[in-house]
Amino acid sequence: MKLLDRETTIQKIDEIIRTLSKSKKQSTVLTADEIKSIQGVDKEDQLKLADRLEDLVVLLRDDPDNKKKIRETRQIAFDEFGHVSPVWDVLKSIEALV
Repeated sequence: MKLLDRETTIQKIDEIIRTLSKSKKQSTVLTADEIKSIQGVDKEDQLKLADRLEDLVVLLRDDPDNKKKIRETRQIAFDEFGHVSPVWDVLKSIEALV
């Protein structure tokens, strides 16, 4: 696993959120296997995952110095969805950034 820089991490999170929301926009960062893994999340959990990741994106973009809140939000998402490979990757990158 290669750790991502801040902008690539945000871009990948955005694409995961779009995949969860069934956006038709073509992915530029996620691989076909990553998309399949994300789509494999239980339907009732997809909205919850998208919400968790959206919270992280907002913090990373608008309040990057709030490292405590970023760590807390990352940990919640990791506890709930760390088993999903592309989610694990971005959460590990966030951990390295804060």
